[in-house]
Amino acid sequence: MGTAAESSQATAALSALARILDERPAATHRPGQQSMAAAVAAAIEERAHLLVEAGTGTGKSLAYLVPALISEQSLVVATATKTLQDQLAGTELPFLAQHLGVPVTWTVLKGRQSYVCMAKLIERCGPGLDGRQAVELFPQAGGDVTAVADWITGGGSGDRDDLPEAVDDTVWHEVSVSGMECPGKAKCPQGSRCIAEAALDQARRARVVVTNHHLYALHLASGDRILPDHDVVVIDEAHRLEAALSSAFGVDVSGRRLLAFAANARRLLEPKRGSEPMDAVKAAARRLTDVIRSLPAARIDTSEGDLGGAILAATRAVGAAVGTLRRAGEGEPLAGAVARVKAQAGHVVGDFELALDLPGGYVAWAEPERTVVRVAPVEVDASLAANLLVNRPTILTSATLTVGGSFAPLAARLGFVEEAIEADPLAGDATDPLPRTYRALQVEGSFDYATQGLLYVASHLPDPRDDAWSDAAAAEIRTLTTASGGRALVLTTSHRMLEIIASHLTDTPFRVLVQGQLPKKRLIAEFTEDETSTLLATMGYWEGIDVPGRSLSLVAIDRIPFPRPDDPLMQARRDAVEARGGSPFDAVDLPHAAMLLAQGAGRLIRGEGDRGVVAVLDSRLTGRRYGQRLLRSLPRLLRTSDSERAVRYLRALGGAPGVSSGPQRLGG
Repeated sequence: MGTAAESSQATAALSALARILDERPAATHRPGQQSMAAAVAAAIEERAHLLVEAGTGTGKSLAYLVPALISEQSLVVATATKTLQDQLAGTELPFLAQHLGVPVTWTVLKGRQSYVCMAKLIERCGPGLDGRQAVELFPQAGGDVTAVADWITGGGSGDRDDLPEAVDDTVWHEVSVSGMECPGKAKCPQGSRCIAEAALDQARRARVVVTNHHLYALHLASGDRILPDHDVVVIDEAHRLEAALSSAFGVDVSGRRLLAFAANARRLLEPKRGSEPMDAVKAAARRLTDVIRSLPAARIDTSEGDLGGAILAATRAVGAAVGTLRRAGEGEPLAGAVARVKAQAGHVVGDFELALDLPGGYVAWAEPERTVVRVAPVEVDASLAANLLVNRPTILTSATLTVGGSFAPLAARLGFVEEAIEADPLAGDATDPLPRTYRALQVEGSFDYATQGLLYVASHLPDPRDDAWSDAAAAEIRTLTTASGGRALVLTTSHRMLEIIASHLTDTPFRVLVQGQLPKKRLIAEFTEDETSTLLATMGYWEGIDVPGRSLSLVAIDRIPFPRPDDPLMQARRDAVEARGGSPFDAVDLPHAAMLLAQGAGRLIRGEGDRGVVAVLDSRLTGRRYGQRLLRSLPRLLRTSDSERAVRYLRALGGAPGVSSGPQRLGG
């Protein structure tokens, strides 16, 4: 096979990309974007898998959309964030439909819980959806449910995101179902009016379906039974795919699931049976919750002792309750409700039985604070290989896929192999299994990091495992944020460090926002709008935050974000790697730290006009051998270990009072 640039589809893709960019005001022709587009086109044409690490500013959305669309292949794009979904469906795809010169149809497909369930809405508001004919069995949940009914009657889409006014989760639960509750179109009396099914029908007709990682992972876990058939899949923000797969192929065991079943089933019992079956389910829920609360936050054996007994009792209680549900014929008011409760019960029993008899390669652990037992595959490579990689070309892309420039750690965890082991090398028919080999490409972003920013590693600080480190690091952050005049995002690896840093910044002249003070979305908005504020946050803020301009001149990271040594799933993965003779640190801990560190550092430079400092207060980044591998995963900023240089740099940006912020080349 020739190179990507020699592929006929690659040539066509590059030509189409050039035309598109000429139609977009102020667009630039980026070498990295062109390289990626050519590689994607060749991979689609030759039915190959491709991993692309594309730096911020590459324009990777067009780099995969253009070649996919001109290939005439059906495409699913799965993203980790709603922000990117909105960008694709609201900006990129409409623009391509107007200018690409080929038919472009698309839709966004969400999980069932994002859509109104007509069966539940009619049960609560009556067949006329006027709110006055509430079925006695399901009294409506208040005026908000009627408002949803009025919205549907007035032509509303049924998609929660399109509601003219937001409703809270309690109300939405009254008019929607999860995938585990839905009995399916054929068993639902409102199947012909199902909004989720209509969205799926629209997806079947579209060339491009935009969805999220979780739904795509559930699609794979279901044996390809959720999404429409498609020729190619692009996983954007692919550094988060492993977590989505682990969640989709795993289950939760908790008393809350039993109580949710009981709440839905409580009025569907045969009149003569009274409340005894539901009382038994509730008692099983209390017993299970009490047992989980008493467990250590660690790996556990789910089949033994009090926990095994509580799970077994729960499955029996649910099974007995299902046997006492009313009989409802097709079309009767209760038919949909009974079908939903039976579907919910089937999932509860199935998941709890899986926990009682763990399959090989699965691990269970308790999270007593959340009163849940989590069951998940130790590694997702086999699941992805069996359910995706042999079936269709898969494009994985993100700004952070490598460790020290190598794709191998991620590729191995996702089931890719270095050499073909399944397919006949002469086979090329679209129905043949694909080999699990992969192509890899790294492309630089469009930003000139060497002139836009500085990476400062505080190598003079104590080792983070030293007791003196916490206060020393917090004092260093005070010095840096004073120099920057606020305008800082401080990322910590623990709530304890968050509190220590906050205590060191109590009397600073700029506003200090702390995670937990406000909802996340509002907190980020306050930080963005108040130019001189500083935001202190933990792990949930290390990625997905986009604050360009002067509101963010400093990103301070307290320490290398290695996973906790006692994290049960990570422990199990280390054990699995060690059993194969590998290095747990290299295969598990280092890739996790590299991805998060790169994501955190990537919050700084989001546009060509951004300037600032990334400060890492962990001396191991320069003092340990693995530090060089981590450094190679970070944006190529100028580097220093001189704190005075970092302070001068920040002051030169105009952060400190009385310092000019005029145009200049920063770096000295």
